[in-house]
Amino acid sequence: MKKVSELMKEMGFNQNAPVATQEAFIKHLIKAATGADVMTPTEKKIIRDNPDKIVQFPKQLAFDFSDEEIATPAKNSKKA
Repeated sequence: MKKVSELMKEMGFNQNAPVATQEAFIKHLIKAATGADVMTPTEKKIIRDNPDKIVQFPKQLAFDFSDEEIATPAKNSKKA
């Protein structure tokens, strides 16, 4: 049986990455596995430190191409 640290490394987790990146990776795994939106410890700390302020956290790498049309790339024309 593999250790959790070995599994995380196989999935691309970098222990030397910034804390925000590590949190985003774990948050993504939870969302992918369960569909649940969770808050990272950093997000919870920001809310705890600023209870009177409404904090809008940016979505990380959220893509919605359902309304986009697929455009063909422009042809390169080289002049001689």
